[in-house]
Amino acid sequence: MGSVERSCECSTLGDFAVVGMGGDGRDERVFSTLMEVAKHGGDAWWLYASRCSACGQDWMIAQEERIHDNFYFKRLTAGELKMIEEQGAWPPDFVRFEDVIRLGPHHGQVARFFDTNDLTDTVKELMEVRSDISASEIAYMFVLSEREAERLMDRAARMSWKQLRPFA
Repeated sequence: MGSVERSCECSTLGDFAVVGMGGDGRDERVFSTLMEVAKHGGDAWWLYASRCSACGQDWMIAQEERIHDNFYFKRLTAGELKMIEEQGAWPPDFVRFEDVIRLGPHHGQVARFFDTNDLTDTVKELMEVRSDISASEIAYMFVLSEREAERLMDRAARMSWKQLRPFA
């Protein structure tokens, strides 16, 4: 009896790909054959590497569910995955959360928020990581007006973490 070939979605992805969460089920099809092989963890909790159980392709994946609800994929070479596994040396593409958030607007796959105040804690986080972040950068990442970004930055600066995340 011959072996059953398991198909995968890897061939539908370029070297870099954006896959939205939910919707038409593409994310489920893509992830149906991916197995996590390394997790960055710590300060880059959104970042991990996976291997396709059908075709053997390795991927670096950023999971961004706070703002734009996208997965970002970067095709990895065997050497890049080896560096991740053996030395914890990750390609820089998805290591900073700020860079990951920018990928949504850069690739035209963004979310709109009914209540932009829901973004305050993420704005505060970004401001703490990079104190010189500008309102125009925040506006771009969250697809807001610069005026609204300034308001959120002021709000984030005034509020404590206890106020923003009372149940954390």
